[in-house]
Amino acid sequence: MRTLVIPDVHQRVDSVKRILENEKYYDEVVFLGDWFDSFFDPPKVAGFEETCEYLKHLILEHPNKDKFVFLLGNHDLSYIYENKDYSLHRISKTLKYFCSGFTTSKAKKFRHAFFDHGLKDNFFLEHFKIAHITQGWTLSHGGISIRHFPYSYTKERFVNELLPDVWRNFRNLEYKHNWVISGAGYHRGGNQPIGGVLWLDWRGEFNSSIDTGKQIVGHTTVKEPDCIHMNTPLECWNLDTEKDYGIIIDGRMTTNQYLFT
Repeated sequence: MRTLVIPDVHQRVDSVKRILENEKYYDEVVFLGDWFDSFFDPPKVAGFEETCEYLKHLILEHPNKDKFVFLLGNHDLSYIYENKDYSLHRISKTLKYFCSGFTTSKAKKFRHAFFDHGLKDNFFLEHFKIAHITQGWTLSHGGISIRHFPYSYTKERFVNELLPDVWRNFRNLEYKHNWVISGAGYHRGGNQPIGGVLWLDWRGEFNSSIDTGKQIVGHTTVKEPDCIHMNTPLECWNLDTEKDYGIIIDGRMTTNQYLFT
């Protein structure tokens, strides 16, 4: 089996196109989230509207759409939350999933691209997930910690039962265990001891363990692909370099660059 792992996009749409054009053979492609909120301007990256349209294309029209797995990033969730009819001209008074880079104008563009075309909560609940297990690896935006697990939970139960339940109830910030997607840790300026699955900081909060197993994440920018405990049951990777993506072949993880000439 051959799995491509594409980390934080942040409106680098052309980079995703180059990867999918150059990688002719794959069984699945897992996107680690954060499609939005680039700190660069076009033409270095795509515009916000172009990013929305390309994401819709991948989900609804791309010939290999059935091979794509879309994971949530912390920069995506605030726009999904604001994708609702009552706030066509303003954002909600209390933004539930605040993230740097979020603006009212971009929220309006997001609603125009999705809500105004009938793509509401069920669209995102159907096509996005918080974590994905494949070939012995667990993939998520920020990472999974044993400290996220309720008492007696295994990784499989956490990923397959609790995370989907929290995602289905993402509009209720008071919902039990919601912090595993909304919570930012002290290292990211939040009020939690550690961040949730969308916020876990690689340098200050991430910790591999037998209970969580092998993982691949993005979220925390690194200069080069960063691996800890290579070739062990604790092997974990961070791919958020803005130039690399991952390739898993029959359980073995390698990296490649998307700066094609």
